[in-house]
Amino acid sequence: MGLGVILLTAACAEADPVTADPTTTPPVVDTTVSPDGSGVPVTTLPGSADTTAPPGGPDATPPPDSAGPVFVDSTEIVLLESFPVQARLVVRGSLPTPCHEPGWVVEDRGGVVEVTLWSETDPVVNCIQVLEPVELSIPLGSFESAAIAVLLNGEQVGRLEIGAAPDAGDASLVGAGWSFGMCGGYCNADLVIDGEQLVLTGWNRITDEALYVNRGALTPAALERIDAELGRLGGLELDPVYGCPDCADGGAAYLVLSRDGVVSRHDTEFGRPPEVLADLEGLAMSMIDALETCASDDLVTVADACEPWQGF
Repeated sequence: MGLGVILLTAACAEADPVTADPTTTPPVVDTTVSPDGSGVPVTTLPGSADTTAPPGGPDATPPPDSAGPVFVDSTEIVLLESFPVQARLVVRGSLPTPCHEPGWVVEDRGGVVEVTLWSETDPVVNCIQVLEPVELSIPLGSFESAAIAVLLNGEQVGRLEIGAAPDAGDASLVGAGWSFGMCGGYCNADLVIDGEQLVLTGWNRITDEALYVNRGALTPAALERIDAELGRLGGLELDPVYGCPDCADGGAAYLVLSRDGVVSRHDTEFGRPPEVLADLEGLAMSMIDALETCASDDLVTVADACEPWQGF
């Protein structure tokens, strides 16, 4: 997964990096497929699965104030053929110069594995200013089963799904909706979810009156898909706001979640949810559409008294 950003900006800025020498290639990692036919990628490092990490690796202390960046091109989570299953985060990219060395810290925070990655160099060394290609295999730990998010410098880069399917636990989707600020008439809709029961209310923004109230129920398939998405979130910390909701009259959407007894609202740009919430928001918007048009589908069974909205 490519990341077009600089992760962990150095406190002392480096000169703008120049194009890497195309004749330089990173270390080779042999990637094969598990012989059991599961399709799980298995990475075998030269020598053994326990090849010693580069200096400043898993035993490094947190990054110093003088830490530099690692320019990340792509990431991949791979599982080694072992039990418990060993998981690694493969990072491909570049160091600021050939004199820089990578360093990282891996922290298991229960439901989330956080990797902090940086680079270091001796400031007194005069080094050629070209990028140095690098490929790192960072051990994340050993797991008999897991359903946890993996973060690299604060950005989610994937999930560990080992053993049983992810369990939503004490989590539920309790509300969703959309709105448009520069609008007159039917400008916002609010969905309330109480177990299997759904209530959608469409509002007139000018008069603050309800234009319609339609009811329905979630299908077993919908409940299963919602639980699966909540399970994939695990204990990942979510932002209250993503992007710029309703800026330039682009509209806003929101989700309301209840996780471990804590209710939280998460606002996003309409039609542009963050990747971490994209599937869950897509389900919520589909429920709203079904209740607005009174058309039962694989997610929603609308009530007999449902009246489709036909105004503006």
